[in-house]
Amino acid sequence: MRENMILKKIATIIIVVLAIGACTSDFEEINTNPILITDDVINPSVIFTGVLKNSIFASYGDTGGIIGEFSQYFASVSSGNLLRQSNYTSPFNWYRNYVININEVIRLTSEDPRKNDQNAMARIWKAWIYHMMTDAYGDIPYSEAAIGVDAINQPKYDTQETIYTDMLNELKLASAQLGSIGDQESFGNADILYKGDVDNWRKFANSLRLRLAIRVRFANESLASQHIKDVINAPLIDENSENASLKTLPPSASENASNVNFVYNHYQTNITPMYVGFAITDVMIPTDDPRMPIFFTPSQHPESPYRGRPIQLTQEQKVPYEEVATMGPLLKADTYEIIVMNAAEVYFLRSEAAFANITNESTENLYITGIERSMEQYNVDEADVTDFLNHEKVVLNGTNEEQFEKISTQKYISMFFQGHQGWAEMRRTGYPKVWLGNELGVIDYIPRRFTYPNDEYLKNESNVSAAASNIGGDKLETRVWWDKRPGLPFRHPLQDVFPPN
Repeated sequence: MRENMILKKIATIIIVVLAIGACTSDFEEINTNPILITDDVINPSVIFTGVLKNSIFASYGDTGGIIGEFSQYFASVSSGNLLRQSNYTSPFNWYRNYVININEVIRLTSEDPRKNDQNAMARIWKAWIYHMMTDAYGDIPYSEAAIGVDAINQPKYDTQETIYTDMLNELKLASAQLGSIGDQESFGNADILYKGDVDNWRKFANSLRLRLAIRVRFANESLASQHIKDVINAPLIDENSENASLKTLPPSASENASNVNFVYNHYQTNITPMYVGFAITDVMIPTDDPRMPIFFTPSQHPESPYRGRPIQLTQEQKVPYEEVATMGPLLKADTYEIIVMNAAEVYFLRSEAAFANITNESTENLYITGIERSMEQYNVDEADVTDFLNHEKVVLNGTNEEQFEKISTQKYISMFFQGHQGWAEMRRTGYPKVWLGNELGVIDYIPRRFTYPNDEYLKNESNVSAAASNIGGDKLETRVWWDKRPGLPFRHPLQDVFPPN
């Protein structure tokens, strides 16, 4: 595939330092000094390729770390107390790695009518980058951040509400901008997501807008409803062939290990297993979910080979969890399709919108189709899909809360190993419920946000301190603006039982 060849060559193209980010002081100078590189020699297509590749790989890589543990898709062998203060630098470091470069693509394509579509695509991608950053921290620099050679060294922090409002509007405008002017220069194969396909970019923009609108539903119902009603009949990601995704290169095709599936790399050089998190298996085992053999490698545990490992265990509690499921064939393969957004999620978003009486679509039909799209994505046998849909714990019935739990849980499963999204949805909906060990004692909740990096208190002290005060304190338990659902977090029904599985 041509896009794979582009990935392979990324490291050898000099100008791509703008997209990959500075590795040395010399690169830093090249990246910021307008005397060294001028607009007439900068190719926005190359920068765009680098931003797409590196930001997608970064979001995927985060799932193999603390965000993966918070989302409960992953559990580290060395996992201890997740609530101890730490220096959470990623995704805050995306400013210098990705935001400054996507802003440069936007700037370089803003004046030329022939680059109208390119400009819209860059604006859409900027929203994708930023929504994960603000989801992780809450209030962050936005309007004054990473704006090139004229950058403000100490940017103010914008509220998450302001950022979300702007991202939703930007996605609406960018979607409308696509295809609005004829005779366009396409990114072509430099666009390793959709190869410059305007229709697919429009579907992605609209689907991302729907994700963001649903995310703010409990914080600002009016804002959410406005955008959901406006976008629900627009083109959305509908089939798995339209998924926003990027396939890693096989080891034989790349000399650069950063282009290869990091889970595969881990198992080639490390005997330490990558455990599966407790919550993901806790909701899949009771329904005999046919995706388990694809997602997980079973352990030798005689009673529950697919059980996952809880986090925040004491040393004593870790002993019964030496036999747990590890990453399965999907993730351990030498190539992996990193999902940015899939059709299944879009159907679950639509199902929730209908459930909330924001739209007139069928909650149940959309829920079923969401499950089917997820099963199709992983080539699950049709007979197994039918059995799963008929399982009593899957059929969409019960109280309103029980139905919402099923919609939320199936969406969470469909987003497997998208750590940023899984963690955000767990915080927003309360599902799946999480069992935590008592390494810290009485605290039994997944953190609601990351604390700001230590470096911010050295370089931007007045603004970060003001932001910390505005959100109610720079603490892990402080809720971000959209985290407004009452009664959360829900307590796991077996929280007082050990072992819980």
